[in-house]
Amino acid sequence: MTCSDAEENCPFIPGVDLRIGTTYDDPKAFDNTPLQDSKYDERCKQIALETLYVFSKVK
Repeated sequence: MTCSDAEENCPFIPGVDLRIGTTYDDPKAFDNTPLQDSKYDERCKQIALETLYVFSKVK
């Protein structure tokens, strides 16, 4: 999992057979706003669901 700029800035991982790029909008943009908690919760749930899906496909 990566932040939205890591895919461009860190494209090579040695020794990896399969790379599944998952990028996420950083909720930090909402720090110190009324939406801060809900945006962090939203991102956390998104990461959890997508990670669960990927791992469910691993054999």
